[in-house]
Amino acid sequence: MPDAISHELHPMIDDEMSEKVGLPPGTVVHTGPERTEEVTINIMEFLDGQMREYVADSIDDCSPPADPRATKWVHVNGVHDVEIVKRVCGYYDVHPLVVEDIPSVGQRPKIDTMDTGTYIVLRSFSIKSGHESISSEQVSIVFGRGFILTFQESAADLFAPIREQARVQRSVLRSKKSDYLTYRVMDLIIDRYFVVLERIGDLIENLEDDLIARGSAEMLNRIYRLKRSLQALRRFVWPLREVSLKLQREGSKYVNEETYIYFRDLYDHIIRVTDHVETYRESITGMLDIYLSSISNQMNEVMQFLTIVSTIFIPLTLVTSLYGMNWPWVPGLDLPILVTSFLMSFVLLIVFKLRRWV
Repeated sequence: MPDAISHELHPMIDDEMSEKVGLPPGTVVHTGPERTEEVTINIMEFLDGQMREYVADSIDDCSPPADPRATKWVHVNGVHDVEIVKRVCGYYDVHPLVVEDIPSVGQRPKIDTMDTGTYIVLRSFSIKSGHESISSEQVSIVFGRGFILTFQESAADLFAPIREQARVQRSVLRSKKSDYLTYRVMDLIIDRYFVVLERIGDLIENLEDDLIARGSAEMLNRIYRLKRSLQALRRFVWPLREVSLKLQREGSKYVNEETYIYFRDLYDHIIRVTDHVETYRESITGMLDIYLSSISNQMNEVMQFLTIVSTIFIPLTLVTSLYGMNWPWVPGLDLPILVTSFLMSFVLLIVFKLRRWV
């Protein structure tokens, strides 16, 4: 939409959970929009500063690295094929309840620590190039000793910037473990929030200018669309604080001591995002108040004008009524009626002006 943000954020996400009603725990069902594109799997292996990158030809390519010193990153584009999700997770003994959650795309951001790894759910937001619509998708992360698994709903290459950096010969990514890769994945997703919020900020600023210049029913629709978009953002941003804090406080046996400082920095970014969302929500609420006040002022101006017209014509009606009577004793019958009428109107206007009613 050219005038305001529309949200393609997963509509009424919890409604799709009805597909799982009555199923036993651990049943893997895809609850997102129906997709037909082919699932692709991108793999990167890091060992002794070297990197090997390839696209999986078969599920067997996703098996753990042969060298226990290596770190393997398996990224799955698309979770609608639950068999692929189950087989990939099976290589790393991922808990059945975690496997169930990965294709269930209505999850709120959360973190669960299991014996074989740590599971994190996030939601990625983006604004399409040349448009003003927000889109989002669920991203699931499972990391443990020597591996990190990432799953996203669409076929879009969400983590292309990280892969580009890993291709550089002296990249720090080649010498780090799965915990640092997890931080980089989470950091990229949070950074995309800032891009979305920056665009929303521009839209709010433009909308404020338009609102002052001309208020209309379309303005109200634009305000409500922005408000709903911010509510959806807030719904997925606030739980991120809990995710980051839990990761820092409870820790994980798969997070090295030197990596905790990066997760603390990530928490600071999340706080900034939260502050921006709250600030913009307050701005939208203020804009709504301005709009309602503007409409009220317009109504007052209309009522003021109608009152003035009525006040002027009521005496004129009285005059015409009197002079319309065929009574010879009514004073002023010898004066022209229009002179009397205009005189009364002029006097009333003077009174209104002196009282600053007009």
